[in-house]
Amino acid sequence: MKRVTCIFSVILITLVLISTVWAAPKVTLRYALWDTNQLPAMEASIKEFMKQNPNIEVIIELTEWNDYWTKMTTGVAARTLPDVFWGHLAYFSGLVSKGALMDLTPYIQRDKLDLSIYYQPLLENWKYQGKQYGIPKDWDTICIMYNKDAFDKAGIPYPSADWSWNPKDGGEFVQVLQKLTIDQNGKNCTEKGFDKNRVVQYGIGGLAASEMQTGWLNFIWMNGGQGILDKPYGNKFILDDPKAVEAMQFYADLVSKYGVAPTPEMQGTSASGWELFVAGRVATIPVGSWQLSAARDNLTFNWDVIPLPKGPAGRYSCFNGLAHNIYARTKHPEEAWKLAKWMDGYESQKIISEYGVVFPAIPSLIDVYLEATKEKGPDHIKYFIDATDQTGQWPMHVNWAQIFDIIQREYEMAISGHYSAKEAVELIKDQVGPFLR
Repeated sequence: MKRVTCIFSVILITLVLISTVWAAPKVTLRYALWDTNQLPAMEASIKEFMKQNPNIEVIIELTEWNDYWTKMTTGVAARTLPDVFWGHLAYFSGLVSKGALMDLTPYIQRDKLDLSIYYQPLLENWKYQGKQYGIPKDWDTICIMYNKDAFDKAGIPYPSADWSWNPKDGGEFVQVLQKLTIDQNGKNCTEKGFDKNRVVQYGIGGLAASEMQTGWLNFIWMNGGQGILDKPYGNKFILDDPKAVEAMQFYADLVSKYGVAPTPEMQGTSASGWELFVAGRVATIPVGSWQLSAARDNLTFNWDVIPLPKGPAGRYSCFNGLAHNIYARTKHPEEAWKLAKWMDGYESQKIISEYGVVFPAIPSLIDVYLEATKEKGPDHIKYFIDATDQTGQWPMHVNWAQIFDIIQREYEMAISGHYSAKEAVELIKDQVGPFLR
């Protein structure tokens, strides 16, 4: 009996050793993102993914926005990109044209992935030359966040969803901002004796050439302009359209003519624009819906959101959405695809929606997000959802990084009042020409 038991033990040990040798080795994937607010939700989703895929370990790499894209840009040349990482449309064209991203099309077709569950415009944004390089994880639109206490103190009603602007005299939009621009003596800029050199609160902040997504591009669409390029990856420059130039001048006039916004030099970076709002130095600020978590965590005053004011051609909002990209040179393409597919899939987006940090790219999960945020505010969060009804196309071009650098540099000078929007656009057109050929 002892002999039989001994033989059985030897066989069992041998089987265990064989299974260990032949078991699939554990794969480690690097996963990169930039938003601290979303980190807990991502960690929860990845934890569930690793539970379902015990042979895959995911290492999360969190890097601040600016450093993140420096890391990604240098990582292309150094071949050190993470296996799976957050992608943004502002950088997608440059990465995909350099061959840095893995084509997901054959994996989508092989796994018969149902792409109809996503917002289709977002899905189209992640295509290049007919191939799919990303599946949307979330979306964002633009509204204006406002300090309700500042309105109360100024004795003016909160803006209505029907407020409007025009390029001639600014309309109701400018009138409201003027009453919210207060000097150290408590006078607003419509009152006699107002001291423009001693402003303690501006009507609006966050106006800078770098703020294309939340700012001036929306005003171009709302004035009847078509944008910057004639079509995605197009080579025709259309920012010199009179309607576009007129809107850009109006936007700059909010600083240089009406004086209801701090100059770019005073505001500094876009982060400083938000810091001025947090500090109560500006009463309103255009924001993307991604900023809601930061508002809930940092604002000490009563606040809410309102749609962008309607322009002569109606109300438009930039409609953007992140996606997970896979590094074309990943050593573990199957595992990386499995992770990206999970992160953008229904089950993962449901987990993330329950944290209430970003709107899911799957419309059927919107109610999950709203339920998670109903006690957090703001009162009119639905305005971000309403903004998806009429949106503008994010400009896409393989040389977008160089084109946008030129636009920022020249248009910033117009916002600062050094020259007109028309002069800025003429300078931009001359310089971007070589990048459009």
